[in-house]
Amino acid sequence: MPIDGGDYENKLNTIVAASDDYDLVWTSSWLFKYGDNVNKGAFMEITDEMLDKYAPTIKASFSQVAWNDVKVKGKLYAIPNFQTFTKTPGFVIQKRFVDKYNFDTSKVKTYADLEPLLAQIKQNEPGIVPFGMGKDQTRLSEAYGMQWLGGVDYRLSDPLTAIDLLQTDEYKTHVKLMKSWHDKGYTNPDAATVSDLKPLLASGNVAVVQDFTLAPGSEAGRKADFGGNEVVYVPIAEPTFTGVTPTMNAINYNSKHADRALMLLELLNTNADLFNLLTFGIEGKHYTKVGDNTIKIDDKGGYANNSGWIFGNVTNGYLLEGQPADTWERVKKLNEEATVPALSGFNFNSENVKAEMANMDALFKEYSPGLETGTIDPDKYLPVFTEKMKKVGSETVLKEKQKQIDEWAKANGKK
Repeated sequence: MPIDGGDYENKLNTIVAASDDYDLVWTSSWLFKYGDNVNKGAFMEITDEMLDKYAPTIKASFSQVAWNDVKVKGKLYAIPNFQTFTKTPGFVIQKRFVDKYNFDTSKVKTYADLEPLLAQIKQNEPGIVPFGMGKDQTRLSEAYGMQWLGGVDYRLSDPLTAIDLLQTDEYKTHVKLMKSWHDKGYTNPDAATVSDLKPLLASGNVAVVQDFTLAPGSEAGRKADFGGNEVVYVPIAEPTFTGVTPTMNAINYNSKHADRALMLLELLNTNADLFNLLTFGIEGKHYTKVGDNTIKIDDKGGYANNSGWIFGNVTNGYLLEGQPADTWERVKKLNEEATVPALSGFNFNSENVKAEMANMDALFKEYSPGLETGTIDPDKYLPVFTEKMKKVGSETVLKEKQKQIDEWAKANGKK
């Protein structure tokens, strides 16, 4: 059952609250959040016996470090999808503008470094949005020497200390920059309200967007996203291992078909034909083979899901026209070699501060879209936002996060 990305969390929360009947559901550390749903009792525990019987290939394909990353209080409630387990934050820019304005992407390390290009596009390219954003936009923390992992924000220079992002100078700098971009017309005017940026991107009229995961060899796939225009990736930080929780599938706690659900996940991780059917559709109707393992998607075919990372093992998938033949080997190599953050393996458990987190989340949805897209004045609204967050318990939550980090660090020999 397909659900639009912009409505996914709200609709799934409604389904869970109503105890509706379903078997498998996609969950993650960042949307329809895994930990929160485990605390609600929404997902079924997946035991070693279940994995051994119904999904042995999946069990063997992940390291113990990966399985530990998914566990909550020592128990497993979801199956990760095999894709890139790394985070390489940066920007995606249409190649035609990089070439036309001779823009040196190697010098881009922060948002501000994009300004010369954005200014030229605004001045010389009518109808083109220099920098595209949606209401769920959040900053690339690495651009400010920070990182978000395991449910906490921290500075790269001090990874074992949780911070309240809203009270940092870096956050103030960012939202003020976004306000200036909004005022200069560098961003789409509806940024704070648009839930799905895909239609605007598909028009080819967006020059630059940000991306949290510049996956190896995926530029060809982004070409279709940008209206058939080639793109270049501009990473602003080295790849880091961020765990396997960004994309997983869980089983409903009261599913009557848990065995079949696991068997389906096993098939999606072992049967390339099934994986490619769900990911790309039907050969000759939705895509054409242009090589042994390479396809060209028919833009008018009527099925362009191209999101295998939500189903299973992406290395079972076809390559898109233009993707290097060694793309999947590069993904596997990067998974093995990426830098492991000091906080890797830590997952904040919000059970003790559920009420505070719920109230904070409501405030976040009220203020963050306007601040992060530059639509509202940070000088006026950031202090209001921060003060309201304090009143509903942000300082209590921060203390709980720090307490858990300290306990985790002690248990794992971290200093």
